[in-house]
Amino acid sequence: MITLLTLIALLSLVHLVYESILAPWWRLSLRYKLFALRDELRNLKIESGDALDDKHFRYLQDSINTMIKYLARYDVASLVSAELNYRQDPQFRREVAARSSFLDDCNIPKARELRQRSVRIAGEVIAINSGMLAAPFGLMHLMGIGVSWIRNRVSKFASFSRSELDRVSPSDLSASVS
Repeated sequence: MITLLTLIALLSLVHLVYESILAPWWRLSLRYKLFALRDELRNLKIESGDALDDKHFRYLQDSINTMIKYLARYDVASLVSAELNYRQDPQFRREVAARSSFLDDCNIPKARELRQRSVRIAGEVIAINSGMLAAPFGLMHLMGIGVSWIRNRVSKFASFSRSELDRVSPSDLSASVS
């Protein structure tokens, strides 16, 4: 019994350190990376002019701005909710698939690289917000979830605009996040 209580106390301490020190610090670091990414995108638009069409620019900037503003809403629960909504709502599926594939099909390599980096950051934020930094990939494979499946879902999730994120994630967080 003492061993169990000691283990619970130790896990509580680890959780406290993670939730109050490590996770906020990592989120802030990723937030700054997103600001830098958005600045790179704006510089790319200035340098390339009309070569980077306005629609690509707006979509990518909108998805990065959504991540910056609603960083706390990017977690596994929202990802699962988005996947369920994606499977059940044909209109939502068309909108998200079109937006995501449009972002991935940009003809400027630097813009595609910025998109890939934003997706990578979204995956990191989801892992941090869900407390899953040490989730073993072997367990995910046993559960039938492949890494490419996860990457595909995160890529779609990272392309969300604010309105699409509001459809799949609890909106009560929007008042507390600014």
